[in-house]
Amino acid sequence: MLNDKMVRGTNFTCFQAGPMEGWMQFRLEPPDVPLPARGKLFLRNLLGSAGLEMSLNVVPPGKGIPFLHRHQQNEEVYVIVGGRGQFLVDGECIDVQEGSVLRINPPAARDWRNNTDAPLYFLCIQYRADSVIQGGTLDGLGVEGKPAWAT
Repeated sequence: MLNDKMVRGTNFTCFQAGPMEGWMQFRLEPPDVPLPARGKLFLRNLLGSAGLEMSLNVVPPGKGIPFLHRHQQNEEVYVIVGGRGQFLVDGECIDVQEGSVLRINPPAARDWRNNTDAPLYFLCIQYRADSVIQGGTLDGLGVEGKPAWAT
């Protein structure tokens, strides 16, 4: 099923996840996760990205993960792309909604839930907490020529 949604080139990989409303089709099973999970798809291996992990997530109304967790080395950034919910970070409850962006250090105990009657959609990006990059446009370089869009 996933292979027909992939486009690979010499310098890129593109995966078509489809509309957010269809993300519940994605499933994870142990040993990839402690408990079976619907509505979650890890992208690192699909995209061939060694430097970060990213996942697509949907949490149905009234659901959440039933345990706290933390990380050993990875920071996480959560980008809420639809709906509303709550994150619990070191005992502090944070209300999130579409457009919220939350960064969490590795040792922080975390959990999330959807306490509404509509799905909660978010992206989760994991990367080594001790990595350093040049942010913004500092790493970009101009390229000769003009874009040649297909018509």
